[in-house]
Amino acid sequence: MDVFAKIPNLPEDKLHDKFKLLRDEYYYKGAREIINDWTKDFHDRDNKIALEFQTTFHSAFWEFYLNAVFKKLGLSLQEKYNRPDFIIEGEYEFFVEAVVSEIKKGGKPESERTTDDHLSMLEPIKTDVEFSALIDEAIVRHSNSIYAKLDKYKGYKNKKGKWSTGYKDCEWVNDERPYVIALSSYGQINYGKEYIYSMFALLYGWYYSPEKDAYMIKQSVKKPGTNSNIELGIFNNEKMKDISAIIFTNTLTLGKLSSLSKSMQHDSAHVINVRYDRFSSPHYKIHEVNMDHPEDLLDGLYIFHNPNAKNRFECEEITSNHVVEYSLDDNGLGMEGARWPIVARYCSPFGQFYSELLKSTAASNYNKTIAYDIIKK
Repeated sequence: MDVFAKIPNLPEDKLHDKFKLLRDEYYYKGAREIINDWTKDFHDRDNKIALEFQTTFHSAFWEFYLNAVFKKLGLSLQEKYNRPDFIIEGEYEFFVEAVVSEIKKGGKPESERTTDDHLSMLEPIKTDVEFSALIDEAIVRHSNSIYAKLDKYKGYKNKKGKWSTGYKDCEWVNDERPYVIALSSYGQINYGKEYIYSMFALLYGWYYSPEKDAYMIKQSVKKPGTNSNIELGIFNNEKMKDISAIIFTNTLTLGKLSSLSKSMQHDSAHVINVRYDRFSSPHYKIHEVNMDHPEDLLDGLYIFHNPNAKNRFECEEITSNHVVEYSLDDNGLGMEGARWPIVARYCSPFGQFYSELLKSTAASNYNKTIAYDIIKK
């Protein structure tokens, strides 16, 4: 399947800006090769994925990535049925529905992302006001996406009052096995700064304060610009028991493609990842990506487990590949997985000319010292 091939009768002005960048810019030559590799064995069960990739982009991009992830993990995919999006067979059988959070209607589009927005990846969120502006919007976008996919699984009444049957009523879906929602964030122009904060709050009710450098338990947030309350800690809600876990990322960007390309071959991109090491200081490690210090496909991917799920999610292939997994129990939030989470990524075609300045700037901003460690594993 050639997802870059011209689709008959599809006007150029209907193409997504990111698709056109990937298709046309020499800078993304390595990125195009990665997309071609991800899609060469992708089973398009609805015969529309290429059209979606070229026109709306994010949802298809996310599915291509997930397909590559499951293949890398050695999981067996059932491709006979067209829903849910991924059916994993074998000992750890589970069902995955993919979704993306997009910018709200009338929201600031990514085309208005400025140089300051881009450079902001080199510094953490410093104030509670700035944090709430970013994270509360993310919470709203993610909440909408998760509830919509829960309805798809359980069944729901449409706008005309007619009942739509859920996935769990399909004869090929075993509702005694885990149902997992895979969510990728694109809900605002600086989604790359969300890290795990939005999901900690939405799923577990743990809301971070950068000024106090601590989490607090919070029940709800106001939907930005309204007086409506958005519930937090939704995994404590009985109606969420059918969701076994959330697979999440906020780092699946064009920069991810450049970083993977840079990791495998010579590429003009310059990529710096800020990664969190909870065990040793400085805790924020500065990772300049290259073939000697690569970024892995699985880096930046997280699993958030539902402690009250009807069917607990377990997958040895995920655990043995050190994907970061979060869970909540009586002792608080726990983390497993040896991959250092990506807190932020800065990607530039010219960054190599200012490499030391960029690395020291990121280190001083995140660690409050100009000293930094380069990841060497």
